[in-house]
Amino acid sequence: MMTDKNIWYLPGPFHRYEDDVKALAKKAGLRIIDANVTESRDNEAESPPKAKLKAEYAEDGAETSPAKLGVAELREWLTAQGVEFDPKAPKADLVKLIPAE
Repeated sequence: MMTDKNIWYLPGPFHRYEDDVKALAKKAGLRIIDANVTESRDNEAESPPKAKLKAEYAEDGAETSPAKLGVAELREWLTAQGVEFDPKAPKADLVKLIPAE
């Protein structure tokens, strides 16, 4: 039985990105769900497209919650914090490892 992992959880608002994220999602056969409005990561795509923030929105990146990072960035962040994790763990499990502020 194959599950359909076709959801791209991306923090909105989507006009902040350099790319047309809706077109990227359509091309990749994905649906976008604003990662800021749900904690669920059910059916998250294994390797969603990369979306780069426009420069004027990227400046305040220092305040970005680690939970809003992509999987690769989240792994790097956890490693930098000295948190050990299974390298194959899905993002939903990695987010649970983020220390409470």
